[in-house]
Amino acid sequence: MKYLLIIFFSVRLLAQPFNEQVLNYLQKEFPEYQRIEIQLQQNFSSDDKIEIDYTRNINLSKGVVFIPVIATKGKKTSASVVSIKVQLFKKLLVANRDYEKKELLNISGFEEKVLDVTRLNGNPVSVDFAVLNFRAKTFIKKGEILFEEKIEKIPLISSGDKVSAEVRNGNVIVKTEAFARQQGGAGDTIEFVSSSNKIFKARIIDATKVVVE
Repeated sequence: MKYLLIIFFSVRLLAQPFNEQVLNYLQKEFPEYQRIEIQLQQNFSSDDKIEIDYTRNINLSKGVVFIPVIATKGKKTSASVVSIKVQLFKKLLVANRDYEKKELLNISGFEEKVLDVTRLNGNPVSVDFAVLNFRAKTFIKKGEILFEEKIEKIPLISSGDKVSAEVRNGNVIVKTEAFARQQGGAGDTIEFVSSSNKIFKARIIDATKVVVE
């Protein structure tokens, strides 16, 4: 269940209705996070009326979210921005054992953990990621978050493999023998060389068939 933990340092920060607006706004804008902790960066006097300006975009940068607001004090109304320090927590896959380079991944080798991703570098995979179709691109240490940059598709075709390359022109299909110059998985486009030493690119269909595009 997603929820927000609000940390207050002054009872005079903002009126309750605005706090409720912030809660609803962040839940809508960042539904992918299991938990968001925030700390307001500025104070407002009790005479200020602050409302979120939904016509302008929210901005999140390096652990701070900037929420556009309309500030009213007496008869004066102006556009402003409320800065809020945030910590973003997300459910991720974490290795529960070491994986050597090129080792095939398996579901039992990872567990789900809710972690602070506010300043996380890289692109962590989602918890429903199909790990069985991938292998370790580099060494993955026990306790490490699973990143896209650390894995690669299990290749259907390796460099030097012989395949049947199809060239399609309307209803006409021409097949020729070719050899892979790279490795790749289903759907990848890689280089091949024909028996006449012509280099071309084709999309991998399966372990023995590719289509020239």
